Amino acid sequence: MYDVIFIGNPVETPSLEKRQVEPEKITSCKGRIGDFSLRYRENGKVKEVKTRAIVVNLPHQQEESVPELPVFSEALESDRENTLIFIQDNEEIASAFINGIGLKKALQAARDNPSRQVYYFYRSLRFTEGTDQLYEEARRAGVAFFRYEQGKFEINPPNKVSYTRGGATMDVEGKIYTAPLLKPSLELEKLARVLRIIPNEEGYLQAENVYLAPTLTGRRGVYAVGGARSPNGLAGFEDEIKFTLEEIEAIKNNLQPLVEDDREVDDRKCILCYTCFRVCPHAALEENKEQDAMEVLKDACWGCNACISHCPAGAISIADEQEEKGSGLQVFMCENSAATARKKMPQEDLEGFITREIPCACSIKKEDIYASLQDPEDRILILGCFEESCKHLEGDQRGQRIVDEVNETLASLELGEDKVRFERLSPPMEQDLANLLDRWREGQL
Repeated sequence: MYDVIFIGNPVETPSLEKRQVEPEKITSCKGRIGDFSLRYRENGKVKEVKTRAIVVNLPHQQEESVPELPVFSEALESDRENTLIFIQDNEEIASAFINGIGLKKALQAARDNPSRQVYYFYRSLRFTEGTDQLYEEARRAGVAFFRYEQGKFEINPPNKVSYTRGGATMDVEGKIYTAPLLKPSLELEKLARVLRIIPNEEGYLQAENVYLAPTLTGRRGVYAVGGARSPNGLAGFEDEIKFTLEEIEAIKNNLQPLVEDDREVDDRKCILCYTCFRVCPHAALEENKEQDAMEVLKDACWGCNACISHCPAGAISIADEQEEKGSGLQVFMCENSAATARKKMPQEDLEGFITREIPCACSIKKEDIYASLQDPEDRILILGCFEESCKHLEGDQRGQRIVDEVNETLASLELGEDKVRFERLSPPMEQDLANLLDRWREGQL
């Protein structure tokens, strides 16, 4: 087994055993962090290789922002007397990486020929370590910087620009270089499907997600760097590679699950509909052919409980979860709203209640409600999210519908009315939760 497989361009890994596989050859990826199985085609045959981790490192596609005008990465004009014009942010604000390339080229042009006039037009300069120094050196070398606004700057190919500021317009003629537009590699769309990673709206495997470290993807053990991560990842490429390799070292030496409680599949209930396989954003479920049922891969699971919420057979649950049923006042709380508010409350405010955390108000099953109503005095309060806050597509409305149907059934059997109640809360509403529980205790709801 390899420590890491690079899909695309490899990097130096002194303490890790690595292998490189071309992205177009990959056909499938199974398993979990610490034990991935990659299949690929080579010389007309399908081969398989094992690895603890996967790093996707592909170059960006570069497109011209203005047709037929050269981009920053092309060689400088050989005519040493020619005026040079560098333009960035024409179509979109350039990344810090592109800033750096443009500043280097402008500085090179000014130093190659101090008598040459070099102009640099931009809307925003995004400085990182080193690029601020390039900017200062370019200014000292005579590069003229002009910040422009959209609608007040015009490019007239092949060699003229018009710049307007403060009511005055300046026309400049010379050789024009523009910042390239960086797009995801063509292979990323297919790779995302094979690796079962949900790409962002631009098509990258990981971009700017505040919930993830820079190179982590939604599938644990699969990392995106360089052109697989987004243009913003290029400026700090070395640091991100260092972080990624350190993560893989940790996997190799001490792999730990992310959640304490296992999610398990009851093979007696599982109908192999693959709903959980499709909805899991972390590729943490696969078919166990020996049990003829789906299986949750413990080390891949992030504990989001999407599989529990969506399983039509109710076959997935949290292992060893103790359910207390038939004990008077019971409160089922959505983990995204009321359960969060509960954690901010004093424990004494919860005395007398049996509380149970659920993935979503819509995940509660009618049979669970009936099973919890074992005594004539039993009552159940189900707390979900407000409609605009629910993460499970109308989960609050489905939860309300389930409660209404249960109460209708109980009333038709003359077992009591309004024994089950549905209310909505948000995470910051701990005081509202306390008041609601008091009223529920006193029978005022």
